[in-house]
Amino acid sequence: MKPLWKRPGLYISIVTGILTALFIYELYKLSLLPAAILAGIIITVLLMWILSAICLIKEDLHLAWRIVGGLLAVCLALASAGGMYYANTGNKALEELSDQEGKSIVAVYVLNNHVIEDVKDLEGRKIGVLKTMSAQGTDVCIEELKKAGVNITTEEFDSSYRMTQALKGQAIDGMILDQGYLDTLLEMPGMENLDEEIVPVVQYYYDAPKTNTAETVDTAMEPFTVYISGIDTRENKLLRNSRSDVNLLATVNPESHEILLVSIPRDYYVETVCEPDMGCMNGAMDKLTHTGLHGPETTEMTLEKLFDTSINYNVRVNFSSLVNVVDELGGITIYNPNTFTSLHGNYYFKEGDVTLNGDQALGFVRERYSFTDGDRERGRNQMRVMTALINKMMSPKILTNFTGIMNSLSSSFETNMSDKDIKALVQAQLADPAQWTIYSYSVTGSGGTDYAAELGDNAYVMYPDQATVDNAKADIKAVLSGEPAPFVNPQ
Repeated sequence: MKPLWKRPGLYISIVTGILTALFIYELYKLSLLPAAILAGIIITVLLMWILSAICLIKEDLHLAWRIVGGLLAVCLALASAGGMYYANTGNKALEELSDQEGKSIVAVYVLNNHVIEDVKDLEGRKIGVLKTMSAQGTDVCIEELKKAGVNITTEEFDSSYRMTQALKGQAIDGMILDQGYLDTLLEMPGMENLDEEIVPVVQYYYDAPKTNTAETVDTAMEPFTVYISGIDTRENKLLRNSRSDVNLLATVNPESHEILLVSIPRDYYVETVCEPDMGCMNGAMDKLTHTGLHGPETTEMTLEKLFDTSINYNVRVNFSSLVNVVDELGGITIYNPNTFTSLHGNYYFKEGDVTLNGDQALGFVRERYSFTDGDRERGRNQMRVMTALINKMMSPKILTNFTGIMNSLSSSFETNMSDKDIKALVQAQLADPAQWTIYSYSVTGSGGTDYAAELGDNAYVMYPDQATVDNAKADIKAVLSGEPAPFVNPQ
């Protein structure tokens, strides 16, 4: 027998065996594949390794067998290394999707008149603070200013709108405000050019407080409901405290392979529901979109009361980065019932089936000014895009660009659904790839002007049409029970 150092086949087999073992470990940790498929892959790679090891280690075999063993070892090593990369990418993406941390941006805003241009210029100034905003954001900002050697005096306000008016009238020198409030203020009278009138002299990221409202179920077997919050953030990031521009409820029944999407207008005038530590005004009437300024859990709890149902999970979608997901999926095809040109991208969408790339999809879901039904038609278009995304992601074709899709999802989506629950749902779909039936329904209402608690002033609102709310309740209960939904929109 040759000395060990003269037996390269042995060392090649050991290295290949280590790579194979690491691949099996990563694949097992990913836990996306059904048990039968996982077992088949493990048995196959182990048999390949054993065969290549025998061919490489056994000294009395013909040269042809050694060549076969070498080729098997090379193929197995490359496959194991590639498999490890794919599995590791999937694991990391799922961990990021289920990340329970959430960042927000708080800033000191001042007039854009070049009087205050540096943080040191804030020394001794009177700064407005908002009582209804998260106290943590305000405290972080004041503490950071103290660390920089800057001392300020503060004046409290009940209304972000009135605080901004005070800044513009120079009754205060600056204001501490979460960035999520700016888009809301821009819609108020006299605030149309606020983006140009004020600037942040200093800003800080902070960990926004959150309450875990997840009600875990066996997602492979039991029906559940998910609140989907679509946001457009200035930083192109999933900032925690952001108004919810898109509001959907997705009720999923994995047994009947049915999904119901219910669209709720952003201006729906609803009673705010939240825990005391969320910072919002529990019981106050406001636009649904404003509840997102206190995190998705506030909107989730508000919708639970409106529809008298339990919501198991929430998902936040950054529609600005949704373009990446659509592009990684190779585009989506939807049926468009209206011919229109979008404000974003100036895209022309004809009536009928249209295929969209990422940026076109963004223009499609953002548009509302082209429709007489305004925000309600935008909500329907958002459901059309979500339906197309779900159908595409349920297809086995997702495996052809697995890493790209997972990376784009991790940067565009965030959920309080655990990675275990996500894996169980995907695993069940791979085990039984039956076609899903997706229904949709839109609640409606009538426009008016009323007091919006978060603004501390009157604003445009939509008063709910209780009949459509009751219809949505009936549809949700039907899908949860595996029964036909009676009021869904035509498909």
